[in-house]
Amino acid sequence: MKFLKILGILFLLIIVTITSYAFYIKTSLTPSYSGEERLSGLSENADVYFTEFGIPHIYANNQIDAYRSLGYLHARERLWQMDLMRHVGSGRLSELFGPDMIQVDKYLRTMGLSSYSKESAEVYVKRNHESLPLVDAYIDGINEYIANNSKPLEHTILGLDVEPFEVQNIFETLTYMAFSFSNAQITDPVLTELATKLDTVYLQDLNIYHYEGESTLKSFDNRYAKQAVKTLAILDRMNIPEFIGSNSWVLSGDKTKSGKVILSNDPHIAFSQPSVWYESHIISPENEYYGYHIPGAPFPLLMHSEKQATGLTMFENDDMDFYVEEIHPEDSTLYMHNGEWKAIDLQKETIKVKGEDTVSFNIRSTVHGPIVSDILQDEPLDDIVSMYWVTANFPSYMIESVYGFVTSNSIGELESAASRIHGPGLNIMYGDSAGNVAWWAVGKLMTRKDERTSKTFYDGSTGYDDPVSTYEFDKNPHAINPPWGYVHSANNQPDTVDGVLYSGYYLPDDRAQRIAEILDQSNNITVDDVKVMLLDDKSMKHEAIKGILLHAIKDTERGDLLRELIQWKCDFSKNDFRPLIFQKWSNEILRIALKDEIGDELWPIYKKTHTYKVSAEHLIKNRNTPWWDDVTTEGKETRTDIIQKAFEVTIAELSKVWGDDYTQWKWGDSHKLNHKHAMGDVVGFLNVGKFSASGANEVLNNMGYTYEESPEQIILFGPSTRRIVDFADVRNNSWSILPTGQSGNYFSPYYDDQAEMFVQGEFRKMEMNHDQIKQSQNKLVLKPID
Repeated sequence: MKFLKILGILFLLIIVTITSYAFYIKTSLTPSYSGEERLSGLSENADVYFTEFGIPHIYANNQIDAYRSLGYLHARERLWQMDLMRHVGSGRLSELFGPDMIQVDKYLRTMGLSSYSKESAEVYVKRNHESLPLVDAYIDGINEYIANNSKPLEHTILGLDVEPFEVQNIFETLTYMAFSFSNAQITDPVLTELATKLDTVYLQDLNIYHYEGESTLKSFDNRYAKQAVKTLAILDRMNIPEFIGSNSWVLSGDKTKSGKVILSNDPHIAFSQPSVWYESHIISPENEYYGYHIPGAPFPLLMHSEKQATGLTMFENDDMDFYVEEIHPEDSTLYMHNGEWKAIDLQKETIKVKGEDTVSFNIRSTVHGPIVSDILQDEPLDDIVSMYWVTANFPSYMIESVYGFVTSNSIGELESAASRIHGPGLNIMYGDSAGNVAWWAVGKLMTRKDERTSKTFYDGSTGYDDPVSTYEFDKNPHAINPPWGYVHSANNQPDTVDGVLYSGYYLPDDRAQRIAEILDQSNNITVDDVKVMLLDDKSMKHEAIKGILLHAIKDTERGDLLRELIQWKCDFSKNDFRPLIFQKWSNEILRIALKDEIGDELWPIYKKTHTYKVSAEHLIKNRNTPWWDDVTTEGKETRTDIIQKAFEVTIAELSKVWGDDYTQWKWGDSHKLNHKHAMGDVVGFLNVGKFSASGANEVLNNMGYTYEESPEQIILFGPSTRRIVDFADVRNNSWSILPTGQSGNYFSPYYDDQAEMFVQGEFRKMEMNHDQIKQSQNKLVLKPID
């Protein structure tokens, strides 16, 4: 009996200890949104008003204090995210997560992210640009928070401390952003593999540019799939949001009911928790603007003021080329280039590994760039492949450029700032209170012998296809105040400039067509109309192919179902069963038609390329393509055969999962959104979701996924914000939403307070009305240390 009492007391003590520790963790990590806090380095008080959804409005008496306060607030809400991003950008994930990330770090360093970030930071500091004091103040604010506050929950769980930040870390975050834009590291190996094993007509029917150029590789016997497979496996392990696509349109006063400019933008980024953007409103005597920041960077990529507004989409230009190097048959340290044997450069790298000894390895490089095939050390290629990446070969002016966005006073000044961005390729969208609308494709565009050859590997030994130069900025695609009254971008192929059609990994025209279709119908567009547009889920692809699909099954015994499918308006509402059928049916058509030629190993990778999306409509409309024939059978299949077979598979598999009564099926039961935290596989409560959602791939409400044969189509990416700026009343009638919330702190009330609103298509104000802001009950005063 005495033993049981002692056991009970011990158990009670354990419970009390655990509860007390949990209470301590929560109270020490929960940010305060009112009261006073001390911040070293401030010259005067800075007042921060937090409005309804945790948006900070920073009132400072000078810019230095404003940016020191911003850095402090970023660290309060997003320090884990900031630390994670700089570790990605420097190839140091093994320091956080241990030996499982060694191969990922090798990959990131081989790609040159770390060395380029370091060089860029050194050059930026030497230039002593006028933005540098603000950058230093921002970093000081971050480090003041780190030095005087508890570390984030994630660091506590991992048993890690947080190092102070420095200028290099900003470039690490921005360089990873640039790297994540590129689709080449997956697509080029896939298309090179297909080019070696299939007749040219197959590639032509996929609607990609390819021909047998003077030094384009012609036949290497099926050896490049491994590079794509390995690369994708590494990227998937990072659990870091990638920048994927976007929509934006800017309407001149000729198109709006108010006669004033309206800007809309929804950058498409992989969903994650925390959300990508941190919103803030900065007010100082020198400047005032409302911005969307990547935490860890002081200046916003998206912003608006009373005078100007910017948005962005991904240009999707091809800024990477790959070269097969000829290695000396007797000396593996030499490679052939332009008739001369040259020495391979070596750069030693050391990786610190949590809980284990450091790991050293060498990065090998040629005149073209790092030898990226070395990531396949466990299963090497027969050939050595190097990579040329535009971003890593020019000095970065990204900080100066984005600083120029928030300080410009005219369309000319903003264009000048945008012109200095050399990479990544972006579409900068612009509108202002003077009535101007504009779009500039920014980023250095390479001059190539022929743009159509750039998606397959080059022969590096000849020097024929080496990067030579880039076009001047005025040759980049752009439009300023066009007579049709608007500019728009949806990652689609831009028009030629002086007859040059720039190569890229552009997405289908579906979203761009839908934008134009809606905008061309009215010259009295309102903010409410734009809200509806942002949530539009009509599929232009399915409108184009629907008749072909239904004609092929016109004699089906499922007449009742056929009549329902005929009535479908090609919209992807979560409560409708027809989107579930059509999305699986169209993807099954592609699987049956293509997989027999592409092969089992390459098929999962090919589905993740933009080529898969771009080719879909083009292929289905082509009744004579050889893709329709199943090469594993003796007969010769037709398009009708494949469409019918795909329909039978679709109905059978959906019935097996959702039951025989198709009227009870719902697209939203399959189409699910889960905002996954980088540690969410281990600490599940950090994730946010799952939510049923409308939308689909390549509709304006671009809630995208990689098609899987499984019952659920997990949403991987989509709008990272839905944002509207109305120059008829910027301060009171501009709107936004984030996918989860402002804060990355699990204990904050703003961690996931927008998640349900986001999937329901709701908006909230981007408040800039000072009277309204100062009515907030949440006022935090940051005070200097005496």
